[in-house]
Amino acid sequence: MNRKVLIYIALFILIIDCALFTYKIYQKEKHHPKPIHKVKNHAKYSVYLTSDDGPLKGSKNLNEIIETYEVPMSLFLVGKPLSSDEDLEPNFISYKNNSYALLGNHSFSHANSRYKRYYKNPENVENDFIKNKEFLELNSKVARLPGRNVWVVGDRTKGEPNALKAAKLLAKDYNYSFYGWDYELRHKGNKVTLDAKSHYKKIKELLKNQKTFTKNHIVILMHDQMFTNPTSQKVLGELILLLQDDEEIKLKKIDKYPLTSIASTTKN
Repeated sequence: MNRKVLIYIALFILIIDCALFTYKIYQKEKHHPKPIHKVKNHAKYSVYLTSDDGPLKGSKNLNEIIETYEVPMSLFLVGKPLSSDEDLEPNFISYKNNSYALLGNHSFSHANSRYKRYYKNPENVENDFIKNKEFLELNSKVARLPGRNVWVVGDRTKGEPNALKAAKLLAKDYNYSFYGWDYELRHKGNKVTLDAKSHYKKIKELLKNQKTFTKNHIVILMHDQMFTNPTSQKVLGELILLLQDDEEIKLKKIDKYPLTSIASTTKN
């Protein structure tokens, strides 16, 4: 085989390699989700995406979702799992380095899943939260009680009496605000039970019908461990895109939630 033929063959192989490489890049970009950013200076509704119980194994995937979609997210953290599993440390560090994430206090022990006993002693609850604050070096004043949908925001409160008493004590002594939730992305096992469009529709209905703690504001609850499941990851990504694309909705971190009684509240 002469030299000219070899050159042509080499050029042909090079062209094929370049074409395949370009195709792979195209396919990657085609299927890689891109965040939707719109200027929404006059958006009617505020949506607060929150997730509890991290850092856990699912936190790694949730952190990637937050960064991929460039979405503000409020994460209520528990210290005990991290204190006993050093493999969770990278997930915690990723959260701390994520500029889209706001880290809140969710107690150190998560009541050891014995909620009724936990809330019988408000002082012990207070100590548990301060332990978590110091262990995780949390600087924000946003918090959520484990296992209870309790609100203490400014002069407005709501929730089960014993848990509410503990939240009020922490609000008084440490200036915490406690956020419950208006809607939950429920899951069976770690798999979310509805598709993104169904969640989106329910969220809009709650806002339009004023069935939230604060009119025109809705807090969404999730749990980090859901995101060990690929279906849950996919549904959250699709839901974020629907919310980002909605002209009426603006996604915010929980520290932007209105605290004063000037904001109209609704009766659930």
